[in-house]
Amino acid sequence: MSGCAGLLTCPVCTEQLSGEGRTLRCPRGHAFDFAREGHVDLLPAGHGRSRLTGDTADMLRARRRFLERGWFAPLARALEDCRAALRRARTNDAAPAHGRGLVVLEVGCGEGYFVGGLAASVEGTAAGPDGDCYFGLDISRDALRMAARRHRGVLFFRNDVHHRICLRDGCVDLLLDIFAPRNPREFRRVLHPSGMLVVVIPASAHLAELRAALPLIGMEPEKLDRTVERFRGAFELEGRDAIEFRARLKGDDVADLVQMTPNARHLDERAWAQAAALGPLDVTFALDLLRFRPAPAAGGA
Repeated sequence: MSGCAGLLTCPVCTEQLSGEGRTLRCPRGHAFDFAREGHVDLLPAGHGRSRLTGDTADMLRARRRFLERGWFAPLARALEDCRAALRRARTNDAAPAHGRGLVVLEVGCGEGYFVGGLAASVEGTAAGPDGDCYFGLDISRDALRMAARRHRGVLFFRNDVHHRICLRDGCVDLLLDIFAPRNPREFRRVLHPSGMLVVVIPASAHLAELRAALPLIGMEPEKLDRTVERFRGAFELEGRDAIEFRARLKGDDVADLVQMTPNARHLDERAWAQAAALGPLDVTFALDLLRFRPAPAAGGA
């Protein structure tokens, strides 16, 4: 992972970071230590550090339990397909500017299930002169601790995606945003001109049965159109894949599914009792996977 760390930039002055043991430094002397678990905090001092918390430990533990039961395996396979398509498309292209294999970044990575799975699936292989690099970004310290302990093939760092992503311009080949905050300007800056942005959002039928049984947060109307419109100008929509499957969830599955989402912050005791009382329930998972390419620069071909 030491070579991958050279793609990180200083949150104070934006100069390139380099590794010295368990410390990253920039040419101006700013230093950032890796935590015991293996992640590094690159949130700038004074940038709301104490107020930005992200998902709680309880939400993250529920997410890990739910995902590791394999319920989102169809989405994980779709992400692997995106990586494979990007690798095939690069076969006849010149090597990217960073001179490595693919660089993959997941923003809002949580406890690391998706980016960690991608890294593990190619562990021990080399896609280029120095192999692939995998990064996970989140605002939650609890998320990064959990992710770094479990997924050693990924470099996890703390950032606020609404501010600045501490990676070099144009160094990312595959950027994943799965139910996570979005910043089109920063995504465009860090993505290589031949790279791919993958955004996953819920479709209208997502968790319909649970929404009928519990007072969950409502779905944003016209979410697909609004998401595409938000990226217009910086990106061009290359394609949309509808991922839909049904799963028969038991009581523990339902509880974890609700607990891992923002619904956990809004349900009262009565609603939690309703959730606990739900028996085996067939639930629809409906997702839109949007594949974007960077739009050509103004005045380009």
